[in-house]
Amino acid sequence: MTGQTKRSGVDVRIAAIVAVVLLLAFGGAAVWAYTTNQDLERTRQSLSSTSGTLETTKATLADTQGKLTSTTADVTAEQAAIKADKSRITVLEFQIDRKGACIAAQTTNLAELRRILELERANFARATSTSPWGKAHAASDKALGLAIDYLQKAYQSAAAGSYNTANSWLSKSNAQVRASNKQIAISNKEIDKLNAASDAINAANDAFADTLRKTASTCGS
Repeated sequence: MTGQTKRSGVDVRIAAIVAVVLLLAFGGAAVWAYTTNQDLERTRQSLSSTSGTLETTKATLADTQGKLTSTTADVTAEQAAIKADKSRITVLEFQIDRKGACIAAQTTNLAELRRILELERANFARATSTSPWGKAHAASDKALGLAIDYLQKAYQSAAAGSYNTANSWLSKSNAQVRASNKQIAISNKEIDKLNAASDAINAANDAFADTLRKTASTCGS
């Protein structure tokens, strides 16, 4: 075998080896390319799915934001309603307190009015015919009437010259005058009581009038 022939054989083997290496390299590249393409496809699919999920999430977020805005508006309205209710409650509580004070004042006024009426009834009773004043006044009038009658008879007896009889009638007349004066004293004491009670009633009525004015302010009328 010549040297040229040997080189040709070597070159063929080298070329074959290079071809194999190249084939392997191309094959590996093809496999890599295929694998990479598959990974890329999966990545695209995952990205597409993620994009869909993102859009869904955005829609859900927008819906949630709308609901939150609506809820915030509802909360604001509810807070305003609560504030208004609290204001109404405050007004009602004030009105209730005022009505309570009015009722208490009117109850006191009613009791005072009944007391004054009782004083007036009692004082009126002092001026009736069956009262001590009425009885003393009637007894005084009766005694005074007898005293006048006896005095007339005394004058008549004296005119007729019956002086003893005239003196007797005069004595009786004087006795009736004394009896009338005694009853007048009793009557005057009762009148003093009646006048004192009237003064107390007038003072009570004046004070009650002032109380009524204050009650009108308390009750808002």
